[in-house]
Amino acid sequence: MCYRQTPRTIFIQASFCVLFLLIFFIRFGQSRNVTGNYVITKDWFTVLKAGQFSIYDSNEQQLHYRIESQYALWQISELVEHPSNKVIGKLHMRWLALLYNANISIFDSSSNEWLHGRIRKHFQFFGDHYTIEWNGKTIVMETKVFSLTTTFYYQNQETLLAQFHRRWISFIWRNKYDLEIFSKQIPDAIYILALIARDHNISQSLKSLRSIRKSR
Repeated sequence: MCYRQTPRTIFIQASFCVLFLLIFFIRFGQSRNVTGNYVITKDWFTVLKAGQFSIYDSNEQQLHYRIESQYALWQISELVEHPSNKVIGKLHMRWLALLYNANISIFDSSSNEWLHGRIRKHFQFFGDHYTIEWNGKTIVMETKVFSLTTTFYYQNQETLLAQFHRRWISFIWRNKYDLEIFSKQIPDAIYILALIARDHNISQSLKSLRSIRKSR
């Protein structure tokens, strides 16, 4: 007995095929060469200082860097390379800025000099938008509303330079991120300092909300 397909059945099957092909091309069209891959874990507890972090390889076996912070009411942090314990990056938040604003310095081993820049948060109703100005380049750090993924790209360009993803476990445990870097045009230290800047800004916002709730 032959089963004759109706036009509606043929249309549904064709639609599923088209949808599958779109997902396939989107998934593999977005695949990129990863030049750096880190797991970044925030320390469980700090007192009178900004958050501190450990930066591991993708398997969380080898410690590559540490973020160490100074005792202060605002964020003053250093990126320390391991196992050499050499400071290769610095972040100093500007006090009393209306929106997040911090000076950064990255050590350039080729010139043996510190190259300076800044990270700024811009007002946006939905999501987060930062710019990083460093060594004559402007990089955008953007997080869409309700998204756990933050992306980096050059201003006025669509080429993805790097991205980090905040793991779901962060909502019930300490913050944990996966950082993927797709280009070596910018030092890895830039992305790590930008990540801790956003993490600090979010942490301060949550503290303010809790304080408002307690005062009611």
